[in-house]
Amino acid sequence: MPKRLLAFLIKIDKRQRMVAAVGITLVSQMIMTLYPFGQVIWFIPLMGILVYIATYVALLEDVEHIEFITLFVLPVYFVMVFLLFFYLLPTRWLTRIPYMLVLSIVLYAILLCENIFNVGVEKSLPLYRAAYSVANFMTLLVLFFMFTVIFSFRLHFLLNAFFGGVFAWPLVFQGIWIASPKAVLEERVYKFATIVSVMLSLAILILNFMPIAPSVFAIFTVSIAYALLGIVQETVQDTVFHERIRGYIVVLAVMTVLVFLSAQWS
Repeated sequence: MPKRLLAFLIKIDKRQRMVAAVGITLVSQMIMTLYPFGQVIWFIPLMGILVYIATYVALLEDVEHIEFITLFVLPVYFVMVFLLFFYLLPTRWLTRIPYMLVLSIVLYAILLCENIFNVGVEKSLPLYRAAYSVANFMTLLVLFFMFTVIFSFRLHFLLNAFFGGVFAWPLVFQGIWIASPKAVLEERVYKFATIVSVMLSLAILILNFMPIAPSVFAIFTVSIAYALLGIVQETVQDTVFHERIRGYIVVLAVMTVLVFLSAQWS
């Protein structure tokens, strides 16, 4: 980025840059939702590039090393996946207006979280803990949208497992990184991300043989991701206590029972 432009952007208040980033994304999304899915799908990568640039302008200061990836995964993924999810809904203005409202609120919240991780707030401070909790929730939300879109195509079970694991990896990667955000990547982060993604793929492979609706399939897969990601985050933060691990296992067990009860066994 040219030094003059960089100096000009830095003079602008960061909150204003975030609002501008959300506004630009909102306008581009509004335009794209006016086109049919068959045309829009080819412009998804361009949307990802636009969101990346908008996010960079919003954060700008102190972005370095691995942060050029980790700080951008969640906003880029959210906008791209949410656009695909929109086409699973009735495509009319009564749907488009609340869609835009949710998009703007969630994206702004994500940018606020990424800014906190970028600034490097101490993990003991309430500000970090709040951003950490919100980012975790947003990660699970994006995973739900992503799995719902993938499973809605009703692909071969091997493709479901492959795409589910591959596309989940970046989100799991950044989810583990925020547990201990550092500019220099720790080797254990991508190793843990790979292990969790492979386990998700195996879970998806098995769940493909259960007679459940795609939405239930997606919710249960997100529940598995929640448990696996939560346990790994506790490991990274060195806070592995029996009570916390038991909490993740209980949630997963309850969801398993509910899914089995909702399955349409012949």
